[in-house]
Amino acid sequence: MIILEDVTVVVGTGAKKRDLLTSVRARLPSGHRIAVLARRPEDRKVFIDLLSGVVLPTAGRIIRKARVGFPPGHLGGFAPDLSVRLNVSHVARLYGAEIEATVDFVAKVSGFSENFSKPYRELSNTQRRHLSTILAFSIPFDVYLLSDELVRTGGRGYSKEASALFQARAKTSGMIIASDDSAFIREFCDMGLVLNGGQIRLFPDIERAISFFEKAPVTIPIKGKEEKRAARKRERRRQRKASKEK
Repeated sequence: MIILEDVTVVVGTGAKKRDLLTSVRARLPSGHRIAVLARRPEDRKVFIDLLSGVVLPTAGRIIRKARVGFPPGHLGGFAPDLSVRLNVSHVARLYGAEIEATVDFVAKVSGFSENFSKPYRELSNTQRRHLSTILAFSIPFDVYLLSDELVRTGGRGYSKEASALFQARAKTSGMIIASDDSAFIREFCDMGLVLNGGQIRLFPDIERAISFFEKAPVTIPIKGKEEKRAARKRERRRQRKASKEK
């Protein structure tokens, strides 16, 4: 269970500053596959980072009564001058995993071979994301957090090794998944969470969540005139698209 108690999250700066969440109280169960739906991709990402602890709330607190993972592909927390092996050891220790078992498993599955002893800074960005993804799925969590850029149907956005780990974890753990891929979330998720107007709506049925999301007007609290105009344009485009599909 992940509990949000009076959580407020402010994003943006200056005239574009707005509340992503406003005094939100919610309880997210840890045994489900929950899709996170929001108009803006950056809002979905911030919400996932918030649950993982990468982003802190502006006000309120988040109580994690479950082992919550970090988003696969996240590059924060790695020390550039330490070897890949030592970085894996540090993350495993940080999350209370079996250190030697995790190191051996990641070394085997990642396919880095000699790169495992090199400093982390010598890895390419692609290699770093691959390492982070393998490591995230190698540690046993109650809830895994996935962001848009790494979600694909059946895990096809991952390498073959990461996809196999994704499928294995999906059978035993809960997942909270930020995605705008309706086909994927219909197939994979059993609950839906809609971010809109600074609030959270949690639906026990994914179809109800998608229906609400598609019909809900854009009510994101916006303080800048340009942002208000942009929101109105997005809403008109959404309405035109919806009318064409009928």
